[in-house]
Amino acid sequence: MCQGYSAVLLPQLLHGVSDSREEMDGPTLRINAEEASWIASLGVLSNPVGALLSGVLMDMCGRKTTICYTTLPFLFGWTLIGLSDDMFTLCLGRCISGLAIGMSSSCYVYVAEISTPTSRGFLSAIGPVFVSLGVLIVYCLGYVTDWKVIAYVCSATAVLTFIATLFLPESPSWLATNGSVKEATKALMWFRKDQATTDSELADILETVKISRNSKPRSLREMFCYCKRSAVWKPFLILLTFFIFQEMSGIYIVLYYAVDFFNHVGAFYNDYVASIMVGSLRFLVSIVGAACIQHFRRKIMATTSGILMAVSMAAAAIYEHFYSTWPFEQRPMAWIPLVSILVNVSASMLGMLQLPWLMIGELFPLAVRGTMGGLISSLAYLFIFITVKFYPTIMSSLQIDGTMWLFSAASVLAAIFVLLYLPETKDKSLFQIERAFTKNESGESKENLPSSIITQQNVIVPTVSLAVECKKI
Repeated sequence: MCQGYSAVLLPQLLHGVSDSREEMDGPTLRINAEEASWIASLGVLSNPVGALLSGVLMDMCGRKTTICYTTLPFLFGWTLIGLSDDMFTLCLGRCISGLAIGMSSSCYVYVAEISTPTSRGFLSAIGPVFVSLGVLIVYCLGYVTDWKVIAYVCSATAVLTFIATLFLPESPSWLATNGSVKEATKALMWFRKDQATTDSELADILETVKISRNSKPRSLREMFCYCKRSAVWKPFLILLTFFIFQEMSGIYIVLYYAVDFFNHVGAFYNDYVASIMVGSLRFLVSIVGAACIQHFRRKIMATTSGILMAVSMAAAAIYEHFYSTWPFEQRPMAWIPLVSILVNVSASMLGMLQLPWLMIGELFPLAVRGTMGGLISSLAYLFIFITVKFYPTIMSSLQIDGTMWLFSAASVLAAIFVLLYLPETKDKSLFQIERAFTKNESGESKENLPSSIITQQNVIVPTVSLAVECKKI
């Protein structure tokens, strides 16, 4: 809802609402284009701070507890937006709700840790499904009601989220890491409903906890030493690059500036109706994407998604290059830009949008999963802020066709990158994924060896503390 809100808020503040609605609600705010870019980007500016905060809270207080805490800035931020009558209060509300968006990255870590290897991809992909649903709800509300009413509706969802989360158990991995083995067993039993499965998973978790305790950094110096391990810096660089290409492909620009973007391409529908069409399609395709994650490899999905995004945006760019100066009524096949953007949005939901987010909870070792997950999420949100804030500048410099060519080129680079470097995590346990980034001296991966063999060979299980390793370094 936060991500889709600016798309319906900005047109009402820039162009006003209907006379009848303004008479009913009283005078409304009026803003210029520069203020509009700040309102849109402030919803993202505080995301990195929220993501870093969630990383600290996840390790200190637990995954579930952090999700509960996340609802508080959501509620406060949306309430401020609903009560705002001036630019400062509105921007403050956007900034606070943006803090909660960053904190909500804890959901991906929680879902990854409570899922089985075969269901983890599908369950993690449900996150983007509900993001799409929230965007669609806000788009529909923006078509029929005022931005303040929408803010109050969104604040009510924060209360419902808090209540629902109270009924969930804490992450078994986090409980075991903090010595609460009995509670971890109960939590696993709550999820699995089968004693044999619970015992098997608990044995794997306790083995990983043993490794984690021997190597878990306890100071900044030890954290620096730990981050030199390939199991940490490799997934960090992979996800960082993936996110850079993702933001450059224009996924979030179309989301945050949906109505304005369709106004630029001259969609023949009402701009709000066009944005609702995009929101509906995005929601439906996100469901298809979640189902595909169960059956297709990550590399295939991400590569296919990037190629389709590049082709569709290139088609729109070519059309706009030749006909952007024509009156809309005189353009031949005026439906091409709209269809191209719809294809682009659909393709993004098949892999490019959701995969880097769900892989945050998959790729990092348990010892630093919360901290590194928060760090990479904060950087991803920082990239989103940069693209959203400078979209008007890019548009004025490159024009609509040049901007679309930029999005297309970034999608091509993203497809090439994931094909060459993205690790395959489908149907692998978190412990196998962690071992896959760790090589022995001959360079052979240990990801396919049984845990017992790896332990016996003393390849992975450290025999010295991290402090001793730091001294050696």
